[in-house]
Amino acid sequence: MASSAQQSDGLHITAIVVVHDGEIWLPQVVASLTSQTRVVDHTIAVDTASVDSSSKLLKNSRVPCISLPRDTGFGAAIDSAISHLPPIEGTHEWLWFIHDDCAPQAGALKALIGALENRPQVAIAGPKILGWHDRTHLLERGISIAGNGARWTGLEPHEYDQGQHDGVHEVLAVSTAGMLVRRDVFEELGGFDKHLALFRDDVDFGWRARVAGHSIIAVTDSVIFHAEAAASERRSVDVSDALLKRPLLLDRHNAAYVLLANSSWWLLPWVALQLLASSLVRAVGYLLAKLPGYAADEVLAVALLIVRPRVIRSARKFRKPHRLISSRVVSAFIPPRWSQLRLGISRLTEDLRERFLPPSPTFQSVLEVASEDEDLLAPVTSHQWRSIFKRAEIIGILFLLIFTTLWSRHRYGSLSGGALSTTPESAMDLWRRYLVSWHAVAMGSAVPTPTWVSIIAMASALTLGKASFFIAALFWATPLILMWSMHSLVRQFTKNSWLIVGASASYALTPVAIASVNSGRLGTIVTLIVAPQIVRYFPRLLAIETLEWQFIFGFSLLLALLSAFSLPAYAGITALFTIKAGGDYLDFRRSQDKELLIRRLSRLIILIVSPIALCLPWSLQEIIHPSGFLLEPGLSIAGGGPNFAISANPGGGGSVPWWLISPITLVLLVAVFSSSKARRYAEAGLVFLMLGTVVSSLSFFGHGGTIDEKLWAGSLIALATIASMCCAVIILDGLRERLAVSRFHYRHVLAGLVVASTLFYTATASVWALTVGSNSLVRANQESILPPFLAISPGVKTLVLRSIHESGLTNLNFFIARENDSILGDPDVSPDTSPILISTVKAMVDGSGLNASSVLSAHGIKYVFMKNPVDPQVVRAIDGVGGFIRNSATKAGIVWRVAGVSERLVFTNASGVSQSLVASDIGARTSVSSKGVISLAENFDASWKVIQDGKMLVRTQSMYGLPQFQAIQAGEFSLFHDGTTRRGWLAIEFIVVLFWVVMALPAGRRKREISVEELT
Repeated sequence: MASSAQQSDGLHITAIVVVHDGEIWLPQVVASLTSQTRVVDHTIAVDTASVDSSSKLLKNSRVPCISLPRDTGFGAAIDSAISHLPPIEGTHEWLWFIHDDCAPQAGALKALIGALENRPQVAIAGPKILGWHDRTHLLERGISIAGNGARWTGLEPHEYDQGQHDGVHEVLAVSTAGMLVRRDVFEELGGFDKHLALFRDDVDFGWRARVAGHSIIAVTDSVIFHAEAAASERRSVDVSDALLKRPLLLDRHNAAYVLLANSSWWLLPWVALQLLASSLVRAVGYLLAKLPGYAADEVLAVALLIVRPRVIRSARKFRKPHRLISSRVVSAFIPPRWSQLRLGISRLTEDLRERFLPPSPTFQSVLEVASEDEDLLAPVTSHQWRSIFKRAEIIGILFLLIFTTLWSRHRYGSLSGGALSTTPESAMDLWRRYLVSWHAVAMGSAVPTPTWVSIIAMASALTLGKASFFIAALFWATPLILMWSMHSLVRQFTKNSWLIVGASASYALTPVAIASVNSGRLGTIVTLIVAPQIVRYFPRLLAIETLEWQFIFGFSLLLALLSAFSLPAYAGITALFTIKAGGDYLDFRRSQDKELLIRRLSRLIILIVSPIALCLPWSLQEIIHPSGFLLEPGLSIAGGGPNFAISANPGGGGSVPWWLISPITLVLLVAVFSSSKARRYAEAGLVFLMLGTVVSSLSFFGHGGTIDEKLWAGSLIALATIASMCCAVIILDGLRERLAVSRFHYRHVLAGLVVASTLFYTATASVWALTVGSNSLVRANQESILPPFLAISPGVKTLVLRSIHESGLTNLNFFIARENDSILGDPDVSPDTSPILISTVKAMVDGSGLNASSVLSAHGIKYVFMKNPVDPQVVRAIDGVGGFIRNSATKAGIVWRVAGVSERLVFTNASGVSQSLVASDIGARTSVSSKGVISLAENFDASWKVIQDGKMLVRTQSMYGLPQFQAIQAGEFSLFHDGTTRRGWLAIEFIVVLFWVVMALPAGRRKREISVEELT
């Protein structure tokens, strides 16, 4: 394949083809070289011990071939070919590098040579590279390298070639596939770097040529088609420098090598830091995509260079003689960070779109094509805007939008009241409360912060970290979100849009939904939102053995989200899973299929255990104290009792009145006698309704409470409500047509009763909510419970007394407040009040507690505040018991100051004289004047520690069960709560959550698993 004819351009072109197991592409490559309109003057091939028929194909094509070992790199193969050429005779000799998987178009060489005319400074030229299979897929038109080592083409993912980049462009480098280079320049620069046996040798050579003063161009009129076999892992990488024979590891290693070897010396620390940081980020991404091998490649590639600086020093020394101008000359070709970010976002968006919104094929019938000309003559139908407002979805959304705007007129601002504590302004405050090991709540608590606090903190990112605004927005949007959630569930039962929207809108107006918002029941609100999404997938669980593990872990994340906010809901759903496990075991007894039983039970166990594992360590605390499985987040506010619950109304403050009876229970009773699949949902719904009724009949004190109150069963009633909605849609779907063709009987009566009761309840409940119901317990910008002068005193404890009137009886409740009102999450970590403190308060209010003030001062309680309306008998008892000095009496209530030293940290010397010490909310760093006892007015906990003079002081319990430390000498000491255990649990939780998320995410594909057509 040599030409002896004198070419008119005066150049001598030698094509060098490097072959390595290329039998798939080689016939087309050889044919494309022989068909060039500008004939190649000389062709030589280098075969690196191919194990396929490549050498035979070359021999049959009569191409001169050099045989080299299989581990020979691309640069070494090129050097070997050049060594077989005659000595160089001038600047007219050019080398054309061809891969065995790239085929030039017929005019490719001619276009490259044509671009060299009038450009004597150009030493390297390269073609436009298109895909091998999709020949409209633009792969490259010149290349560069990003600051993080990424190969940069400046093209969009799968960019279609429409000539948008055509022309002759100055570039940093061109690919070795089709590179045309002056032989004298190539030999002068020492050829390709010997350390770059494969990958990134093109960018490195282009960089070196640039700083040597040469120009490099990409000529888009010259086109080649490239299969990228090595980069796409279509063939093995056998070069000697390929670590572990892993293409990505070699590519990333060589990318880091190129940057560190060619960048200006003063930029090396920054470049190294960029490479390390970007490799870690990509490694995390690969781990999330379940590609641990690729993740290891990313980290190992950079680490191998950092621990071997000698290699970089040698490379920079090799480049120094040829560096005639500053390396900054290439800065114009290095992509700016905003371009990298834009392209990264574009690729991520494209990947997500293809993954979750795959394009649906469009078809056009022959009749449609034939009638196109006729359509041109037909009048255009105009769609009027008012037709949009006739759609059921739009009407439902507009109705609820107006409803929630009016209903929430007292809830625009920072919300509190009912079971909802005050939300801090910033999400960072919630994070701090979640991370700390000790909570300054009541007498102090080491109870783990509930997982839902961290979820609220994360979700506050939607409102730019404004946690209070997020809670306010959530309560305002709850009806709309409930409609969406139920809409996504019931649309699988019917195609009737009016029935779907009617059920969805009615769901947002159910008694449990209205009561939850009005009384600040955050757990029930989340249950109402999340539970329909869980119920959507229940039918798939009937054949749970066929479900992929990815689905199981993803579904368990949804269960964990629900469980974090509502343990009663978790308990109810776990009961269903347990029943299913029992049924599966009975099936096993009949079939004796052990493998089937293992597949079923293993998946059920993951679903049951995952919420516990993902909510560590809070979930373990609740297991140790199982009464927590009956409680929901927030302050303890009484429910309505069983008489309300049986009608699917949780009752309590903010609930609809008893006479507003919803059709939920009626629908469940009707559906349980149905022969359709509604019966299955009705049975589950009735179970949840009965459980809710039983729970609502129980009474005991909740979070931080001191008196028994009826439990709130909102989450269980919410599950029953969801089941009722499913039953209603299943029964009513097509019912009108069925009844129309049947004789009048009881079904007509039941259907009419259900529809009539639904319409009556929806109308009356809407009116009630917009009038009486809008004046709810949850309101915006409520006044603090404590008087202002108590709220501004840092670290001060105040005993708050409140009279609660219920069922004609008056009960006195009390709690210990610090400088602020209860903050979101505080009630859930509030400790149980000690029996000593309970008996002391009872004795104080009945006038028999002569030593009440000394007990309260020992607990660090400085004030007693009785909130209006006050009980005159209690006031007289406190005034007369002694040790309490009335401080003020305002419209808010009466304040007494407790006599004695009532600070958080007190030192008592050997003479029995006590003095207060300065302390923060948790720790302290102060000094004592002599030996004595340091008393801490916090609940006893083994993690309280005091260090004095490098020694840990002995910790004991006082007569009231509070921590004390024996100071052995005068001097400075440090008090702190050791959070090592808390940090350990948080680390475990992070690892568990990360593992679950990775398992739930779709697995990434290795390049060799992607079809060739997709890549090229």
